[in-house]
Amino acid sequence: MDDKQLRVLLVEDDEDDYLLTRDLFREIKGSRFDLAWVRTPAEALKAIEGNDYDVCLLDHNLGECTGLELLREMLAKGCKAPIIMLTGQGDYGIDVEAMTAGAADYLVKGQVGAPLLERSIRYALQWVQALETVRQLNDQLANRVAELEAAQAQIRQLRGLLPICAYCKSIRNDQNYWQNLENYISEHADVQFSHGICPNCLEEVRKKEFPQSSNPT
Repeated sequence: MDDKQLRVLLVEDDEDDYLLTRDLFREIKGSRFDLAWVRTPAEALKAIEGNDYDVCLLDHNLGECTGLELLREMLAKGCKAPIIMLTGQGDYGIDVEAMTAGAADYLVKGQVGAPLLERSIRYALQWVQALETVRQLNDQLANRVAELEAAQAQIRQLRGLLPICAYCKSIRNDQNYWQNLENYISEHADVQFSHGICPNCLEEVRKKEFPQSSNPT
């Protein structure tokens, strides 16, 4: 890990376990940690309100509730820091349940030394960064898919046979009403019309408006 000081929240109701965890952090070489300690689930939920912590260590046995219950509640309240579950005894079922619920790692207290704790925190931080990258890529992909679907919808709107009047060139729309050609296309495609007059029509208009000019003298 780099020289940045990492803020760690420890949720632990046993003071002796807190002291042991504090000593482990002091043994970690090359990293700086600011360890905050709270005892109860209520204090933990209050502490994460500002998302000020880089990582959380959560004891599984908290008396009034289990660490799994608090883990789910913390995530539901928007905790962005990775949460590492701590327990006094290894239990494969709890391990799997914790990881499924969203824990970044699961450590057995009696088996944790300073190197393992440091590595677990480092991997947890990398795991969160990877998840954030995946989330951003998924958002970009979803936006791109939405753009493509919108483009396909516009293309489909002008595909197929259009019932058009052979005389006035009006188009019958989906509601079975006859609609001006320009209005229909404007509603079904991202286009605007600029009006002019073609040479053939100009000649016809000139003949009608100025019949004398069409006859040579």
